Amino acid sequence: MVSSKERTYAKTVRRAITAVISEINLYDTLAVIVRGTARSMKAGASLVLLDASGKQLVHSITWGLPRYYIQKGIPDAHRSLSEVIDGETVIIENVSQDSRVQYRRMAINAGIVSIIGTPIMIDGLPIGSIRVYTKQTCNCSKQDIGFIKMIASLIAIAFKVHLPIKEKSQIKTLKHVQPVTFAHPSEKDFARILDFYNMEWVYEPRSFPLKWDGDRVTEMFTPDFYLPGLDLYVELTTLKQSLVTNKNRKLRKLKEMYPDININLLYKNDYNHLLAKYGVGPLSQTRARGIKQILYSADDIKNRVIELAKKISKDYKDRRPILVGIQRGFICFMADLMRQITVPLDLDFIAISYYTGDGDSVVKITKDMDLNIAGRDVIVVEDIVDTGITLNYILNHLKARKPTSLAVCALLNRQIRRIVNLSINYSGFELPDEFVVGYGLDYKEEYRNLPFIAIPNIKKSQLKENAQSPRS
Repeated sequence: MVSSKERTYAKTVRRAITAVISEINLYDTLAVIVRGTARSMKAGASLVLLDASGKQLVHSITWGLPRYYIQKGIPDAHRSLSEVIDGETVIIENVSQDSRVQYRRMAINAGIVSIIGTPIMIDGLPIGSIRVYTKQTCNCSKQDIGFIKMIASLIAIAFKVHLPIKEKSQIKTLKHVQPVTFAHPSEKDFARILDFYNMEWVYEPRSFPLKWDGDRVTEMFTPDFYLPGLDLYVELTTLKQSLVTNKNRKLRKLKEMYPDININLLYKNDYNHLLAKYGVGPLSQTRARGIKQILYSADDIKNRVIELAKKISKDYKDRRPILVGIQRGFICFMADLMRQITVPLDLDFIAISYYTGDGDSVVKITKDMDLNIAGRDVIVVEDIVDTGITLNYILNHLKARKPTSLAVCALLNRQIRRIVNLSINYSGFELPDEFVVGYGLDYKEEYRNLPFIAIPNIKKSQLKENAQSPRS
């Protein structure tokens, strides 16, 4: 005779199959499966996916679990259960007594007694796990384990149906399973920029306790984003730097209490300049008129370029490096630099598409290198290194081609706005937190032909007016 549990499991599997073969998107398909799993087993459930490093697991879709438990931290694939590493189903009967539970205290506080984890495999390789969290001790039967394994298989099929691929390495699981409701439009714009560069991100992934009253947490800090590939948390603020005193206080406290955590705060000016670079935001609509201040004169630039060229010539003696320019702002710098380098060299270029803010854009190399750089010494020539996001993408693209060495030569290095930590081997000038034009650098295609580098004259009233008007 068919049991009630067996009927429930069969019904859930049928619904999951229907979702997989339907025309709904991947996120909604997986949400149906996770929700059905939780309800069938009268428990909480979560789809955890490996990040690009293969070291961390991210709660991507959950059902029936408290938010504070999901935001407890980013689980380590080696320390949290072990199903993804071993490729086998893991059953934790009592979380309070099992060392394989990474955040044991938080699990107990959430009322979780048992955890079952089954790996999700595609072409023999794990991409994550489906985990079930029960509030009673789980005496799992073969029927229960068989059901969870079936769910894991259907999730794998869902990925293959929605993301047809030839190689597992092409699956960007976090990128395709991250639809969220952002608290502020600035967060949505930032997520689109990350998508543009194909960078994995997690929204509000973790809450850091900062103050307690006994066992009760009375103050917490939840960063807006976590970038797994960089092991970096990012907090955005659209307030002026002078108005974020309390947020700065919390960040200082967080860094003191959690010294191993990497976190950056993007202030309003940082954020607006970042958006302007991609043609959106208030600064993108402001047409600068005139020059406010010259930072580096034509002679300053000439002398510094000669110094950089001498150092490069010395470092690459008896070698033939390839200079790779990133179109288009590098043109003046590259032309002057190469004429001063005394060792033989080759020249090539890369062009990338620009983020427009419309739809789900991703980075695209519109003109790739013509030369084969395998076994060669490569120097990437940039006009300015700002957040480091663009350069980080390009360096990863070039590293895949296996050059013998890869260096960066940048005329301007704006370290204060850096998001991605990068090594600049040859740096011309340290740039202050100002928007600059000239010597190849433009503002809405103006000022490229200026022989010096300067701060354009943009009135604060104009910025304020544009910031309040709707974007086109």
